Amino acid sequence: MGFHYADALEEHSWVGGGLDAYIYHVTPTIVVKTVRRDRTPEEKAAGHPFLKEIAFYKRLNECQDRCSNIIECFLILPDYLFLSYCTHKAIAPRFYERQERETGTNGFHGRLIRVKEYEDPALIARWIQQLTSALEYVEKMGFCHNDLHASNCLLDSNFNLKLADFGRATTIGQPLEGTLPPRAKPILVGPLKGTYGLCSARTEQFAVGTLLYFMVYGHEPYDDAILSAAEWDRRFGEMEFPELNRNEVFDGLISACWHNVYPTMALLAYDFKRKTKDMIWNAEYIFIDSDEETKTCEALVRRGLLGPELALRFQPAWRRYLHAIVKRSMSIWQCFLQRRFWTWS
Repeated sequence: MGFHYADALEEHSWVGGGLDAYIYHVTPTIVVKTVRRDRTPEEKAAGHPFLKEIAFYKRLNECQDRCSNIIECFLILPDYLFLSYCTHKAIAPRFYERQERETGTNGFHGRLIRVKEYEDPALIARWIQQLTSALEYVEKMGFCHNDLHASNCLLDSNFNLKLADFGRATTIGQPLEGTLPPRAKPILVGPLKGTYGLCSARTEQFAVGTLLYFMVYGHEPYDDAILSAAEWDRRFGEMEFPELNRNEVFDGLISACWHNVYPTMALLAYDFKRKTKDMIWNAEYIFIDSDEETKTCEALVRRGLLGPELALRFQPAWRRYLHAIVKRSMSIWQCFLQRRFWTWS
């Protein structure tokens, strides 16, 4: 399978990306996500995360109601997603810049020495309510996110959390792949021994617990130690978790998630909201006119943002018809000239 790339996108500001895709800022409120062009043919197989994200957003856009805590998708094309832009980007850098660490190697963070400043509990309460609300909605759709971490939690201009990056989202009941401790717990006994189990409220809430730990404690579990992959699996498989002693409410919620207390994400969202309601102030949401943003996206494509071929698809019918006539006429004229040339030869 091959992907289509638009060189014109690289003229716009690159705002993020990962192993599979890049994101470009094309208007003040819109970004375009597309597959990295340096992926090999083997990496562009049917299970490519970008195709999973397209499938998720197609399903999401069929829903009548929308969840304000999920990044909106305004336009879906085979190789591109037009998504809403979040001014403050991911929450992860807010926490990393408050950490003091040893010097790392090969681009990795060194061992944690200390956290210089902790996040405001009122903001954490707001973000975790918004995150669990999004996950409740995802569960209602029949999906699991499967990639919950601070880099996939974005902040809009009012510091509201929006869940992003559904490249690993699958329907409930599929094997959990690509997620490791501390965001997943290995199964040590039974028919699923040696795996991280099937995607469900069990796997999602475990990752929520680790993400909440990151927000409250300012770092990942066991970040002050250098652990091998085998030791990560052993500790989390045997339920050997870090000590919880910073905030009674948050600590209780983290422990509940790590011990699989909630049978559904809906019950988790309800309990989180109930226990943090006195810690939070009201959030102000920014209204997004999805229909207008979709028209803006289509206009960008029509003006050639993704190349002439896609631009033609979004032209009015009469212009596409005229283009077809001109193209056909040119083809006939070329054939005529070739025949005349052969005759003269």
